[in-house]
Amino acid sequence: MIFDSIKRALDSVLNIIHETDEPGTIREIYDKIPVRGNNTWMLICSAMLASIGLDTGSGAVIIGAMLISPLMSPILGVGLSVGINDREMLWASVKNLSLAAAAGLIVSTFYFMITPLGEPTNELLARTKPTLLDVMVAFFGGVAGIVSISRSDKSNAIPGVAIATALMPPLCTAGYGLALGRFDFFFGGFYLFFINAVFISLATFLIVKYLKFDIKHYVDKATERRVARIMALMLFIVVSPSAYFLYNIYQNVQTKKKIENLIVRDFANRNNEIIKWEVTDTDTLSTIKIYSVGNPVPDSLLQHYDQVLAQNSLSKHRVKLVQLDVSAEDVRRMASDITNNLTKDFLKTIEIQKMQSQRADSLMRLANSYTPVSASRELKLIFPEIDKVEVGEIVSVAENKAKLDTVMLVMIGWKKPQPANQTKNTSAVFVDPAKITEYEQRIQQYMASRFRKDSVRVSSSL
Repeated sequence: MIFDSIKRALDSVLNIIHETDEPGTIREIYDKIPVRGNNTWMLICSAMLASIGLDTGSGAVIIGAMLISPLMSPILGVGLSVGINDREMLWASVKNLSLAAAAGLIVSTFYFMITPLGEPTNELLARTKPTLLDVMVAFFGGVAGIVSISRSDKSNAIPGVAIATALMPPLCTAGYGLALGRFDFFFGGFYLFFINAVFISLATFLIVKYLKFDIKHYVDKATERRVARIMALMLFIVVSPSAYFLYNIYQNVQTKKKIENLIVRDFANRNNEIIKWEVTDTDTLSTIKIYSVGNPVPDSLLQHYDQVLAQNSLSKHRVKLVQLDVSAEDVRRMASDITNNLTKDFLKTIEIQKMQSQRADSLMRLANSYTPVSASRELKLIFPEIDKVEVGEIVSVAENKAKLDTVMLVMIGWKKPQPANQTKNTSAVFVDPAKITEYEQRIQQYMASRFRKDSVRVSSSL
């Protein structure tokens, strides 16, 4: 009773058969299988973008290449055609997938032959050793893709599947290997692409079987069992290298943890400062390089570490010490000096900002200290032609009589030129009537600057 209730609850949550659009699913996948027309252009652009992204280490460009890649439909077509026993669709899917893969290889190889960069970036290196985790990504990505396409109300999961499974970047990594003769990159990248293709197809096949799509051609039980055995054998062959790679990664992680517990921590407890440590592998031995500063380390300690490694199944590892010619005290003193210098620089910056603020306040007080009297005196010094000056503020009313504005009014009385027969002081300065307008503009600018006023009006009289 309880198990029946649990089964019904799980069935109501996980059941997707009643929402399946079988004819629409087959039609959508089949129509997008051919690599021609716009799909060809999208394929070329995707391969070029992926190559550029791998070459420059740009994750954003690589993601863009994944999104526009048309490789997903032929791969889904392989799984669908095997699931419904459609030989025509299977042939079309395999043919177009092969053409697309060849085109991607050609485009990426051509790019990496002419690029001025060509150094192996982290994005390239990440696609040379696929593991079982990549197998899981491809499988569950394929499940999400076919489930999304098979719904009567289509969802937007396909872009996410394209990003997760990353079909074009590993293919372009293989192109990089061909262009530079790096066959480790070629086989690693192509193997990752092959894993993705196989397990997306497998996920599609299993979901199609679960959804009970109609079989196009009748298959007897013996043929069905033979196909199942062949598929199981192919999957085992495909997965085996990835399992080996994952095992190696796991072993490396465990080895580094063991080295850290046995050697690195003990070395650090002997009053030595470890800058960094790393393991470099060769054909016969692996060297544990420890970069440190501190007390001199005797050779006997290194021999002791080698014995400890041998006793813990790490006989092919040797410890090599790279000791810098400074003591731990020097390191601490340098760190303290750096901290003190940073603190001094920070305090100096604050002091400079404070001085600048005080100077700005002084300038503001100086500007506010100007009075009409002092301004009048300065105007007479600047313009000897002035006879008298009157400075004041008036209230100006706008035409709509709703807006009031305070205006500084400067009234200038100029020294009027005297006739030649009446001039007593030949050194006296008089205004040239032709320059009065120019003088008024200069006085207006001067007063606006001194008093920080937006509105200054100058009126002259002779």
